[in-house]
Amino acid sequence: MQTSLDKLDLWSTQHRDCGIEPTDLDLELAQFLRSVHAGHGPECRQYLAAAAYCFGHTETH
Repeated sequence: MQTSLDKLDLWSTQHRDCGIEPTDLDLELAQFLRSVHAGHGPECRQYLAAAAYCFGHTETH
């Protein structure tokens, strides 16, 4: 299933601040955030939360 462009735009707007940890994660959003924020460094809370969510999701399934 593909994510709509409207949804991607919304996520980009809502999750642009690397200093704020996301609280509304699901697997699709976590994968998006992980790809968008990759390379931002260890201070990027968006990337860290998304990566942890994806890791935890694959460990339980």
